Amino acid sequence: MRISVVIPAYRARDALELCLLSLARQSLDAEHSVEVIVVDDGSIDGTDRMVAALPAGLDLCYVYEPRSPASGRARARNLGLAQAVGDLVVLLDADQVVAPTFLAEHVRAHAGSDDLVVVGRRFQLGDGQVDRERLRYEFSFGALPPVVRGDEREPVLEAFGCELAGLETAWHYLWACNASVRRSHLLAAGGFDEAFVGWGLEDAELGFRLIRRGLRLRYATEAAVYHLHRAPVSPARHRQWRRNLAYFTAKHDELVVVLQRAFEPAIDPAGAGRGRHECALRFELAARALAGRRAPVLTPVRARAAFRRSPAGS
Repeated sequence: MRISVVIPAYRARDALELCLLSLARQSLDAEHSVEVIVVDDGSIDGTDRMVAALPAGLDLCYVYEPRSPASGRARARNLGLAQAVGDLVVLLDADQVVAPTFLAEHVRAHAGSDDLVVVGRRFQLGDGQVDRERLRYEFSFGALPPVVRGDEREPVLEAFGCELAGLETAWHYLWACNASVRRSHLLAAGGFDEAFVGWGLEDAELGFRLIRRGLRLRYATEAAVYHLHRAPVSPARHRQWRRNLAYFTAKHDELVVVLQRAFEPAIDPAGAGRGRHECALRFELAARALAGRRAPVLTPVRARAAFRRSPAGS
């Protein structure tokens, strides 16, 4: 199988370097090959020079797209998809580091099925130094800051006692920082909608369309990424999210799409609202009621456990 890894990047030189160094250490069987496509979305931070100076070992394609009002992750990923030739496309963000088994786990998750969207785990790293020199010659967790937070989807899955495909809101959890799908499905769906500009929801909207086309989401816990940094949601990002949600709801005239407003208390930086996990639970409960499912699987014990694992504003 040929694998295409598509990475959008904007002013992410240092983080992208670590991401690419970790991709150069992948352990795959001989029948698999990998190309990495970096789409530089108008950076002026020396990303081009960093990529040119990388050690050999990656089949790397670097695409530079000048900054414009149309710039954004949706457009950048589509530009990468246009360059891709792989059977399987792995979507990754520039600020993720991956273990040597990362791509092999994505391939394994697709084995025997051609109708899957696989989403992998995301761990949040804390503050601390990264041993860049060590990562140049080996992958080691000792070179990274400690993990301070697990994947935010897992308390929701635990609370409802189901696999990702069992959630009415599963499409919302296609996070393009770590996901894979066969290229033929992405092309048939039309790729990302480039009307999503700024932060938020372009990947969820793609997930919505892919599920409506009959694909199933699978959560692969072993296909993990390690997020190097995560800034709090700024007022500007909150405005972008609201604008993208308005576009999403106008495009898809379905109430379940509107129900994503449940996340606003966790996203609004001006409020001391609910944590993201609590919002996710309310979103799924409302979606299940809308779909006419007779009784939610959620139990009080599981709900309390999920809330306890949800720091306010997380």
